[in-house]
Amino acid sequence: MRSANFSVLVSIACLHICPVEANDSSSFPDRLNTFGVNLLQKLETREHRNLLISPASIEIALGMAYAGASGKTAEAMSRALGFDHSSRAAALKELAGLGASLENPGPGVTLKVANAAWIDDSVHLNQRFSADITETFKTKLESIRFNDPGTILRINDWVSSATEGKINRLLQDPPSPPIFLANAVYFHASWKSAFPKQSTKEQPFYPHDGSNLNVKMMRQRGRFRYAKGQEYAVVTLPYVDDGFAMYCFLPDKGVDPLVEELKKSSWSDLSRTLRPTEGSVALPKFKFEYGAALKKGLTELGLGIAFDAHHAEFTRMVDGPPSLYISDVLHKTFLEVDEEGSTAAAVTGIQMKATAIMRPNEEFDLVFDRPFVVAIADEKSGTILFLGIIEEPKG
Repeated sequence: MRSANFSVLVSIACLHICPVEANDSSSFPDRLNTFGVNLLQKLETREHRNLLISPASIEIALGMAYAGASGKTAEAMSRALGFDHSSRAAALKELAGLGASLENPGPGVTLKVANAAWIDDSVHLNQRFSADITETFKTKLESIRFNDPGTILRINDWVSSATEGKINRLLQDPPSPPIFLANAVYFHASWKSAFPKQSTKEQPFYPHDGSNLNVKMMRQRGRFRYAKGQEYAVVTLPYVDDGFAMYCFLPDKGVDPLVEELKKSSWSDLSRTLRPTEGSVALPKFKFEYGAALKKGLTELGLGIAFDAHHAEFTRMVDGPPSLYISDVLHKTFLEVDEEGSTAAAVTGIQMKATAIMRPNEEFDLVFDRPFVVAIADEKSGTILFLGIIEEPKG
C-alpha cells in the first residue's frame, strides 16, 4: 500500500448489467468492482499522485484474452476477474451482458465502447475464438503485418478515434507479433444541476504530504443522496436524466483506510445506505491523464500464469503453433471534472506474444479540500467504469 499521500479516489461506474446467474451470491457488477478496488491498491505508488483506472475496460480487454484461454490459465483468469466460472459459456454471457449494457446509456449521456484485435498475417486465428470475440465483444478484427512501420500508427489512430481524442496514443513502440487486443471506453455527461461558474473560487487544498496547493473550488447547494460512514462521508452528484451519478467520498483519516473500508462491502450495499439530504458541496475542478503497465498488479491478483511463457495456455486463440502468452497489459485513462459535467476515457491494450455505513439525520456541509474519493456510477447497477486516486486536483 502507498502511504497517505493521496487525495482523490475516482471511481466511475456507469453500466446497466443484465441479470446473470453466477455461481456465488454476488452480482457480476459487484465482482467487477471488487477486482477494480483490488487492482487499484496494487498500482499505488509514490510516483503517481493521481491514479485512475477503468475496471470495465480492463475486464473487457482481458475477457477477450480469456476467450482464447484454456486449462489452468482460463481457470485463473476466471477467478481473478470475477467471471462466472461454472462454464466458459456462462462467463462469456456475463461479458456479453456487460458490453450490451454500455450500448444504451440513456438520454444526455455519451458512452462509447470499442474493441479491436490486430492479428499478424503469419498466424491463423482459431475459428471458434474469432466467433467468440466478434459475437461477445463485437470486436473489429484486422489482419496486418506487425513488421510494417505503419502498424503502430494504425493502432494509435484507432485509440484516438475511439476516445474522441482524449487519449491520442497507447503505444510508444511497435507491438510484437502475433496478436494485439484492445478495448476503449469514452464517457461524457452533464450534471443534472450544474455548478454555477460564478461560485467557483480559488481556495487551498491540503494534500497529505503537507504541501500547499490552490485549486478552483466549485460550489453548489441542494438535496443530494448522502451518507456518513465510519471512515468517511459520501455524497452523490447526479448527471442529467439521473441514470448516472458521481459518488464523492471524503475520508476522515486518509484515502488508504477508506479504500480498505470500501472493500468490506459490495458497491450495491454501500449505495443503498445513501439517503436524500439537504446540504452543500464544494468540489475542486480537475483534469489529468494516467498510464500504467498492469502486468505486476495483475500477477499479484492471481493472473501470473497468463504472463508465463512456459505455462500459459491460450490454445483456443490460434490454430497450430506458436504457443501464446500475455507479455503485458497497457492501460491509459483521462478524466476531467468541471462545472458542467465530466468527461472520461480509457484504453486497455493486451500484447499477446509467442513462446519461445450509517444513515444521516441532519444537514451536511462537505468541503473537499483534502484527500477524497469520487465515483461515477450507474444508479441501477453501480458497476465501476473508472476508478482512481487524485493527489492534485488541478484544473
